[in-house]
Amino acid sequence: MDRDPKIAGMVPGHIRKQGSFTAAVNPSSPPIKFVDDAGDITGFTPELVTAAGKLMGVDVVMKQTSFDALIPGLEARRFDVVLSINDLADRREKTDFIDYLQTGTAILGGASLPQEKITPKKLCGLSVGYVRGNVQKDLVAKAAKGCAESGAKPVTGTAFQDINAAILAVQSGQIDTAWGDAPSISYNAEKNPRQYKELYREISGPYGVGVNKQDTALRDALRAALRKCVENGIYQKLLKDYELTDYALTDMSLNKGPADDHA
Repeated sequence: MDRDPKIAGMVPGHIRKQGSFTAAVNPSSPPIKFVDDAGDITGFTPELVTAAGKLMGVDVVMKQTSFDALIPGLEARRFDVVLSINDLADRREKTDFIDYLQTGTAILGGASLPQEKITPKKLCGLSVGYVRGNVQKDLVAKAAKGCAESGAKPVTGTAFQDINAAILAVQSGQIDTAWGDAPSISYNAEKNPRQYKELYREISGPYGVGVNKQDTALRDALRAALRKCVENGIYQKLLKDYELTDYALTDMSLNKGPADDHA
């Protein structure tokens, strides 16, 4: 893809000079972000942001990190942007989000689990895995509180470093369910129907590319490049390639996530 002169002219001088910016990613949620067989970080979001970087005339250097280190690392200026993170109210205090994909939460269970469908209010008596530091931590706590108040069997929550670890724990029988971001849960259930089934899905907000609030020039240049990816069809092609057309969000709006993180 060719450099777009107008968009390239928006890129901050220090980034133009070094020829790249860094993007932190926790590549553990296929098809959104993952490590391929060659050991490279890939997936819908890395490919999309790399394409945007080409329009900006710079390279995108992927930096692998844990999920709970993404926002603190961005605030500490250890990297320039963070990829594929829920646009939530408390995160918007210091971070701007370019919202590029719908997401939500979903619950996955083993194929042998008796329940075929479930809701967050009907998790009593089950063990639930979630990603440390993600929104599902509070959702599990809310479900556990509801079970306790009703005198039902408790919900047992277990934190994992990434959603893959939680899903593997379901496979091994260590836990009953994994509660994670909807695109990744749906992907695993669809690809491995003999092992897993999707018990619940709710589309509730966007994924954003996070940029430090002080880096407005970088934010605006990247946003313009992402919008150009929609105009020239690259965004739509990647959605199709990664079977994510149900999650399309083409406006590239800023900070349009839910006002209440726990809604």
